[in-house]
Amino acid sequence: MTTPSHGLSLATDHGRLWRATPQGNQAVVMRTDSPEPARPALSHGRFRHVVAVLVPDDAIALDVAVIRQVFGPRTAPESDVAGLYEVVLCGEQGELAPLEKLVTADTVIVPGVENPLAQRGIVVIDALRAAYAAGARMVAVGTGAFLLGHAGVLDRRRATTHWQYAREFREQFPSTRLDTELPHVDDDRVHTGGGMPSGVDLALHLLSLDVGRARAEAVGRAVIATPRRADIRSRRDGEEPMAVVMGWLREHLHEPLSLSRVAEELYISERSLVRKFRSATGATIFEWVNRERIDRARLLLETTDRPIADIAAAVGFGSPETLRRNFQRHVGTTARSYRHKFRHAAVD
Repeated sequence: MTTPSHGLSLATDHGRLWRATPQGNQAVVMRTDSPEPARPALSHGRFRHVVAVLVPDDAIALDVAVIRQVFGPRTAPESDVAGLYEVVLCGEQGELAPLEKLVTADTVIVPGVENPLAQRGIVVIDALRAAYAAGARMVAVGTGAFLLGHAGVLDRRRATTHWQYAREFREQFPSTRLDTELPHVDDDRVHTGGGMPSGVDLALHLLSLDVGRARAEAVGRAVIATPRRADIRSRRDGEEPMAVVMGWLREHLHEPLSLSRVAEELYISERSLVRKFRSATGATIFEWVNRERIDRARLLLETTDRPIADIAAAVGFGSPETLRRNFQRHVGTTARSYRHKFRHAAVD
């Protein structure tokens, strides 16, 4: 039996959902008859989901390190997804795997780059084009979106990038619908993140799409000490101001929130709050709050049997209809379908 799904060729057989790869192979997407935990999609007959990271000369080292932390081998007892992924660093430098590795990867990630407006070699751009044509999930962190743009991956798609380069991005890629209000944007199998701390945020978001929010939260705690790093971690000599704001917002997500109330509670002017929050996260306060509410709803859907109406109230959306509208926009499915997927779906 065939099943349409976002342009992929899918078929069910003996309780398994298969995806036909561009090479004609079969890749198990998920099983439909097992309560085992979900796993990332596999292809090419492999036992691990291959994450290929493009590492140009000016790659932001922190982004590369974060990707290796989230998807690489881990021994922390809090994490149960160790061994599901294989991370391969690719580039033109001798110590890196060849660019051809991008073409056979399941996921290709471009980290942020220091010089997003610099000319890129045709070999690199062609490798990204080939990976996209082969069916890989394509990801860019911050300014790495410029490389996906040059490869044509973002043509007529929604995307985001670092907000400081929004004007240049729009000029170079006019067919891309840029949205710098969101910390990350999903458009089918293309995912982009914006703002300085988006590498952690986006990596954990991808992990949650693969294995569920609850397990991604565990990885975040084990690897980075906080599951969502759209904020800036506290420093030993005192917390960053916006980390304080985000901590307060998380404690009050279930309550009605207004800009004036947040500013008053935290003793900061509304204008300063808006400017500093946007600078720290790349998003407005209420876009960020909506994302946090969605994440909390996802966690409750995965781990509890609470009714949808109760979850809507518990995370601050107030009504099931408001939850439904926001959940569909950010996750691309209904809350009920999401709960079913992470209760009953898994990959061999």
